Amino acid sequence: MVIEVKPIGSSTDSTEERVESENSTSPSVDWRDFASNTTLHGLRYTVQKELSIPRRAIWLLFLFIAAAAYTFYGTIAFLKFMARPTKTVITQEAPTGGLKFPAVTICNLNKFSKSKINMPDEDENFVKMKLNISGCSETRGVRGNLTCGQALLCVYDNYSATVVPGCDGTTRKNITKVLTDTSKRLFDEEEFLTNYAHDLSGLFVLYCEFSFGEDCTAKDFFPTLTQRGLCYTFNSGYSNSTVFHSEFEGPERGLSVLLNVEEDESTIGQFSTGLNVVVHDQKTFINRNLGVNILPGVHSSVAVKLIQVSCDYHSIYHI
Repeated sequence: MVIEVKPIGSSTDSTEERVESENSTSPSVDWRDFASNTTLHGLRYTVQKELSIPRRAIWLLFLFIAAAAYTFYGTIAFLKFMARPTKTVITQEAPTGGLKFPAVTICNLNKFSKSKINMPDEDENFVKMKLNISGCSETRGVRGNLTCGQALLCVYDNYSATVVPGCDGTTRKNITKVLTDTSKRLFDEEEFLTNYAHDLSGLFVLYCEFSFGEDCTAKDFFPTLTQRGLCYTFNSGYSNSTVFHSEFEGPERGLSVLLNVEEDESTIGQFSTGLNVVVHDQKTFINRNLGVNILPGVHSSVAVKLIQVSCDYHSIYHI
């Protein structure tokens, strides 16, 4: 018996054809297959043929925006890192015994005490309170019924007629003539501002404390005459007085004081009643333009910061 066998095809040929078919796949197909299966959010929506072209374009735009933002901020972070920025650490240190507390000057916005201005020359307190200053006796004959304080205030301030009855142009002219028609200086402005101003005893009442339990009194306030009237300075450093120091910051570690503005004593001032508080260094010029005005009946806290500046001076000689 003869059996004839015909080969249908070898498995080797079939495998080679399949490999060859896979190798012939185009790059676009590979990219679409990768984009469809990647975990990168949104990329697969740009290659799916089931989606409309506008929708795929929108997803592609979102991906470009995200890539641009990542590149932009990544570049900034890299450049900042390459610039090697300096880290600054600030610590607070206080010397033993604390920092020197500044001087605090308190001024009444009203220059003259009304009771002193209206006190008659015959009053027993007129001399005791040192109101009989130069110019009082010399102007007695021309000031009529005006007291010495009223007469001097009449020629001192142009608005004094509002608080001094009888201070008209004629009276002011006569008083001024007496005070100026002599070689001797009869009107001492500093003496007038000092003696007729508010007393510390009337301004200072009830309460004064420095740095938790350290009581202060009227003796710790030094009278200081400024360009706008008499003031009182705490911690001035004058007359060998003790200079206070503070170890910690905070309102309880500074000066706390309760004062009486004496509103009923108002005459001529700075358009309002209250106090003017100036914080400055010891034994320095008191610039009241840098002060803080405090109205009556309010509680105010003033924070200060000490800044020390050191300068190196170098002399340059040109030959």
